[in-house]
Parts: sequence; C-alpha cells; structure tokens
Amino acid sequence: MEKRPFEEGFLLTLIILALAALMWLFSPFWQALFLAMILATASYPVYEWLQRRWRLKPDHAALAATLVMLLVLVLPLAYLLVRVSLEAGAFYGNAQSWLAHLEPHSLFERFRDWLPLEPEAQAALLQQLQQKAGVVLGWVQRMVVDTLSTLVGSTVSFLSFIALAMFALFFLYRDGASIARKLEILSPLENTLDRLLMRRFTALSTVLVMSVAGVALLQGGSFALLAWLLGLPGLFVGVAIAVASFIPVVGAALVWVPLSVWLLAQGHWVSALLIAFWGAVVAGFVIDNIARPLIIQRLSRALPGGTELGVSNHTFVTILSTLAGLIHFGVLGLLFGPVMAAMAITVFEVYEYKHGHRLDRA
Repeated sequence: MEKRPFEEGFLLTLIILALAALMWLFSPFWQALFLAMILATASYPVYEWLQRRWRLKPDHAALAATLVMLLVLVLPLAYLLVRVSLEAGAFYGNAQSWLAHLEPHSLFERFRDWLPLEPEAQAALLQQLQQKAGVVLGWVQRMVVDTLSTLVGSTVSFLSFIALAMFALFFLYRDGASIARKLEILSPLENTLDRLLMRRFTALSTVLVMSVAGVALLQGGSFALLAWLLGLPGLFVGVAIAVASFIPVVGAALVWVPLSVWLLAQGHWVSALLIAFWGAVVAGFVIDNIARPLIIQRLSRALPGGTELGVSNHTFVTILSTLAGLIHFGVLGLLFGPVMAAMAITVFEVYEYKHGHRLDRA
C-alpha cells in the first residue's frame, strides 16, 4: 500500500480528537462508568464462575453476576450509607443539645483529678474545649450534609446513578474479554506488554480494593456487635467504623476515639474503656496488623500475577491516593483514589519491565 505523506499524523490527530470528544460527551457519567469498571475488575471471577458452574450463556451469566453485585453489595451499601448519614444527623442534634445544657463546672468536677492544672486554668481550659466542641459539631453537621447530598443528591439522580452503573457493569461482564482484545489490538505496545499491563492492573486494583473492603467489614462488624452489647446504636457505629476504616493510618480511630471520650464524659467508664480497648487492640493491632497482611497475601496468591505485586511497597501511595480521592470525589473517592493509583503504578512497573535493563546504569 502506498504510504502518503502526513497520513499517520493525520490519523493520530483524528484518534486524539475522537477520544477527547468521547471523554467530553460521557463526562456526566464517568463516575458511574468508573465505578462499574472497578466492580467488574474486582468481581470478574464471579462472572466466570457463574458461567462455568451453571453453564450459562454470556448474556445470562452477565445478568446473574450484575444482580448478585446489585443485591449483595451496591444496594445494601447504599442503604447503610444513607442510614448512617441520617443517624449522624440525629447524633449531631443530640450532641448539640447536650453541649448547650452542659455546665463547665460539671466537667471540672469530673476531670479535676485528671488535669494537673490550677482550678482557674482548668475552668478556662474546659470552657475553651466546650466552645471548640461546638465548632467541631458544626463541622460534623456540614460534613454529614455534604456527604449525604454528594452520595444521594436527589432520589432520581441517585437511582439514575445506580442504574447506569449496573447497566455498564452488565456489558463489562459480557463483553469484557472482547473489550480487552480490542484494546490489545489498538494498543501500539507488544501483545505481551498489553497482557502484562492488564493482568497487573487487574490484580493490583483487586488486591487493593478487596483488602480494604475486607478490613472494613471486619472492623465494622466487630464494632457493631460490641456497640449492640453495650446498648449503643450498632448499625450507626458499625457502618461509621467501616467507612472510616477506608482512610489509612487514622481510619477507625476517627470514630472510636470521639465515641470513647463522649462515653467518658457521660460517666459510662466501662463502655468507654471497652470501646477504647477494642479500637486500639482488636481493630488497630489484630485486624490492621495481622488480618490485613493475611488478606493481602491470600488475595495475591489467588490472582494471576498477584504474587509479584508487592502491595506493601505501595503503602505510602495508597494512603495518599485514598485521602486525595476522598477530597476530590467524596465517599466514592475511597475506591477511586486507590484504583487510579493502581493504574499509575501498573504503567510505571510495565515501563520498568520493558526498559529497566537500559535504565539501570549501576
């Protein structure tokens, strides 16, 4: 075929313009599409198992897997997040009322043996704490309202978001293999590098998302059970702990530390100590430092290429990406941030795989 001048450059320009136009066209839906991609990537083995186990056609297996994800994960999680947001609003109202009727002298009497200060200094400090607590409660109220509006918005937009994500998830299940093959053909990389890129990204994103979700389930479930035994709202505490545990390092402490202080201020010493013990020892040490590495290790072994990931080497990036995702995208950023980081890490690792021998000048 005769090669015409500027043909390749013109074709590349058209491709870039087409991609830019599609990105602009689908920009109102990208969050739902990205959520569908994350769910499809992490749960694609479920689709394959359903297809093998029940000998289903691709359409039927995709529909079954989509319904499983909708009923088991998406709707319960959405319901719990809405409930915990409403409970947080009620909790804010109760805390604000308690704070308004609280006398600094009662706090002084309760904590005077704890503070090595003069009585006048103790009273001034407690007065300042009471004023700052009102500021903190106001920030909590704004955060709850913003989270609920971001998550739900209006009923119509929320249902549309879920419907679009599930609609896209069905096609990602059904056509996932063909989409991967198309990308492999269109990519200018060698097929081996394309497969490595897809395999490493799938494994890394699945390990990151599923390990965080597993830890959230363990911490939230254990705290919910403890809260019920102590006569506290178990659903609210459990879901709040589970959502907060997505935030690295501090995580669940953002919930159990204020809860312990509040119980202590109410005079419930035993409950406060049990919550603090459970948060520091069970959630902070056992689940975070023992269960989390075991979950990551099991997931890495179960996934193709997962043993090469070295997820622990990316802890710093995972922490920053989770916090950045929370800032940029709200609640959904707890998933979006780590997956975007997984994309970047995968590209860097594939580049190192191809050119590492030339780049290392040791």
